[in-house]
Amino acid sequence: MTHIHSSTQDPCARQPGLCSVVCTTYNHAKYARAAIESIVAQDYRPLEIIVIDDGSTDDNVAVIEAALSESDVQSTLITQQNTANIAGNVNRALAAATGDFVLPTSLDDLLLPGCISSKMALLLEDQSLVMVGNSSMSEMDMSGKITRPEVRNPVFGHETASCHDLLEIEFATAGSFFTQGTVLRADCVEAIGGYDEDIAGDDLILRTKLWKHLIANSCLRCVFLRDPGFVYRKHDENLHRNTLRQLRTLIDWHNRFFPERPLPAIVTRRARNYFSECLANRDDAALQQALDLGPFMADLYSAYRYSWGYYRRSTKHALRRVFLPTRR
Repeated sequence: MTHIHSSTQDPCARQPGLCSVVCTTYNHAKYARAAIESIVAQDYRPLEIIVIDDGSTDDNVAVIEAALSESDVQSTLITQQNTANIAGNVNRALAAATGDFVLPTSLDDLLLPGCISSKMALLLEDQSLVMVGNSSMSEMDMSGKITRPEVRNPVFGHETASCHDLLEIEFATAGSFFTQGTVLRADCVEAIGGYDEDIAGDDLILRTKLWKHLIANSCLRCVFLRDPGFVYRKHDENLHRNTLRQLRTLIDWHNRFFPERPLPAIVTRRARNYFSECLANRDDAALQQALDLGPFMADLYSAYRYSWGYYRRSTKHALRRVFLPTRR
């Protein structure tokens, strides 16, 4: 069942100059009000907020409804049963957006002051510009305390690089920048087909599609601002903590967009680290899950088993099994 609560005037027409802030959320009751307040506090207008809640089991929806009702910003709240498909959720929110411009974010993060206006000033002035992002961000802990005021993304120092170079950065790092706080032209997002719902890695996939689109359309360009535009909240539920999910995402991403190229080194490193964790934890089931991801993983594991690292770790854990039980 899906419920849509809207205060928008005309959900069918694109509104010139309007920036639609598209928010995904799940069980963010502890963080959602602060996130919405950081959007409402932006000094850019016209503005709208689109929120899609993916079947939260806490008080998230009530918190969001209260925060939106207290603001003067037009808004749409979509509630639904849980899908665990972030890409699909973003696409649904994008479909409800009415602005010529969209900014994706999550309701566990915060937008910093001037995040939107600094980008809209550039986008409204230059029609060839389809995206303005940030090459750095801030980080905070679960309580909202800023722990790192400036965290540089891989694109830092490459703010005006060519899209060919940006695609290479993406290939090497699988994380060129965070899409939170990024403003894009809505028609550009539509042109690349939005988010791919059939594989994980929503932001990674969108960025890669964007770079390829800009390469194919040399009249279009993007740019980054060095100042942080948003604050990333680190907490126990962050999806990036799931190593197996990361590996599945990276392999699917490589197969879809770079099948003619060898696996990037980042995949090899993460796979070897995962194999080491499985060995340390004696977790044969987790290891098998990784091998089931495809022949790439089987080949990587075969090479890993003949490496010095594997020999050293297997010897270390064999000795532990022999001697640790005798300790009192």
